[in-house]
Amino acid sequence: RLGLCQKSLFVVPNHLTEQWAAEFLQLYPSANILVATKKDFETRNRKKFCSRIATGDYDAVIIGHSQFEKIPMSIERQRAVLQEQVVDGIADAKSAHAERFTVKQLEKTKKQIKLKLEKLNDQSRKDDVVTFEELGADRLFVDEAHSYKNLFLFTKMRNVAGLAQT
Repeated sequence: RLGLCQKSLFVVPNHLTEQWAAEFLQLYPSANILVATKKDFETRNRKKFCSRIATGDYDAVIIGHSQFEKIPMSIERQRAVLQEQVVDGIADAKSAHAERFTVKQLEKTKKQIKLKLEKLNDQSRKDDVVTFEELGADRLFVDEAHSYKNLFLFTKMRNVAGLAQT
């Protein structure tokens, strides 16, 4: 309503997409929203649905967690993030005269990230779908975000409570 964003993307638990849509319309009766169904994210319909998100002028798009995970990030962005983690992490550790253990651990992480990069370059099993950046969403709201809490995280800090060391 305030014009702070053009297209919001709401990622909610799969079983709550329709409930979110009903409550969103209750709050904003004149809103133009798009709600994903299970049928929309079947392999044959996914490309069409993602194109609707990208080309449509929606106030909100509501999709489930599993559907959101099927929308790929652009390969260029993934490569940039992985390269940043490798190069910056090792350079920071060396410049801070970190313990040898930290530098060795980062070198090991570098090998793992290189394997991820090789896997990214293998395009044989990927869908040719609109990427996340091309969707045009300028706000991302994730309900139940704790589902994403144990993803890979690079940090120079050690012995942080609640943060896995592997």
